[in-house]
This record gives sequence, C-alpha cells and structure tokens, in this order.
Amino acid sequence: MIEKLIKVLFAPLTFGLAFLAPLFAQILDALAVSLSIASNLTLAFVVAGIWGLVAQLRGSWVWLK
Repeated sequence: MIEKLIKVLFAPLTFGLAFLAPLFAQILDALAVSLSIASNLTLAFVVAGIWGLVAQLRGSWVWLK
C-alpha cells in the first residue's frame, strides 16, 4: 500500500503536473507571455502533462538513452 503511494507520488507524470506546471506558468507570467486562447496555467498544465507522460512512458526524462 505504502509502496504504491510512493510510486505514484514520485512518478514523472505527477512531478510534471505538481511541480513543472506551476513553475512553467510562473516563468510565462514573469516573461509577460500569454496566449489569447488559454491562460498560462492551462498551457503549462498541458505542456507539463504531455512532457511528464512521455517521460513516464519512456522511463526517463533524458531524451538520449
């Protein structure tokens, strides 16, 4: 039970959504970049979610293996 919880908490997808998305949104806000179709947070969640999902499926954040 605890092992499954730890695996979920430290999964790349969780890291992407919980840490990278807010970070990316803050960077976009600091650079004053915004799209008219979506908020910066929405864009950040989409990009970080895709990036985290790819990392989870590949098993690595590094593109070169």
